[in-house]
Amino acid sequence: MQWLITNLGSIVVVLVLIAIVSAIIVHMIKQKRSGKGGCGCGCDGCANSGSCHPRT
Repeated sequence: MQWLITNLGSIVVVLVLIAIVSAIIVHMIKQKRSGKGGCGCGCDGCANSGSCHPRT
């Protein structure tokens, strides 16, 4: 129990970082499923636009 109290600040910081990274990953997955790109810039001239936005 003493170890937990001693390291409480570090544990809280790690949990907050895990929550932020998880939220970013979930947001990126939702964007990909909705057909939006993940880079945030335009697709004109992007070499990877064919795999990001397949033409159907």
